[in-house]
Amino acid sequence: MQGAELQTPTADKKSLTPEQEAKLRESFKRCSPETIAAVLRFRNENDINSVITAVHGIIERYIKSEDSQDISKRPDSARLGEDLGIDSLTMLEIVMSIEEALDFRIEDADARNIRTLGDVRKYVDDRVHGRAISLVSVETFGRDRLGLILPQQPPFLFLDKAEIQGDSVLASYLFKGDEFFFAGHFLNDPVVPASIVYEALGQACCLWILERVPSRLDLVLATNQVLFVGMDEARFFKRAKPHDEIHLTLSLTRLRAPLAIFSGEVKVGDQLLARVDGLTLAFGNFNPASFDAAPAATAD
Repeated sequence: MQGAELQTPTADKKSLTPEQEAKLRESFKRCSPETIAAVLRFRNENDINSVITAVHGIIERYIKSEDSQDISKRPDSARLGEDLGIDSLTMLEIVMSIEEALDFRIEDADARNIRTLGDVRKYVDDRVHGRAISLVSVETFGRDRLGLILPQQPPFLFLDKAEIQGDSVLASYLFKGDEFFFAGHFLNDPVVPASIVYEALGQACCLWILERVPSRLDLVLATNQVLFVGMDEARFFKRAKPHDEIHLTLSLTRLRAPLAIFSGEVKVGDQLLARVDGLTLAFGNFNPASFDAAPAATAD
């Protein structure tokens, strides 16, 4: 994806004037001394190795105190919203601070595709090295749009929103407490059935297939015909209750028509609810009878 017009590395930039340096120190006075020092090294000495330190320090300044920890130790997969608690307004402040610190503009189209710490690191590294932006575009789906795409419909649609980014799909669903299955599962102790969580995972994978299966596979998807084949391994770690919001993260591990195989996990807040591997769906022109032996189909 191409974003803003790329700048070459900053070797030809001049050092800051005393007035500019004083302004930067004032702007970042709430950041750690190490962060300010990293910003000034980059701006005065073109020290590209200081950039990630500066960016980590800027993010740490904006996250909630109870979530505060060394951002450099967080994995690339850490999500800015769900894992670090960064809302859209805070993200805008972070973007503006990074722009001021590193002296380049982040286009809105690029900012919308920055969802994880890995995205931030990759984007900044591309920019300071003058490379083409390598972020993968993110496509978002609200509940109305999901209803137009998926064959599953209310009251059996267990996705409120979703995002597709490359080979990954992220989705969420809030159990409101009035879903039909709570009446009998269980008496005086309503619990989300494991089968419903698996169904939500399957719906998220179904969305990826219907939106992302390459046309070169010459498959007939007009009927939205997608079949759940099976899972190699699935495990629950806790129970979900009414008013819990589940967050699903799935990645395609293999695609070979007519099978798509995914692995992923489900969380409630920061707690792991379930993990699945080898979640397999069949799609397009297929004969359901040919998948009677699910393990063999998955292995192939």
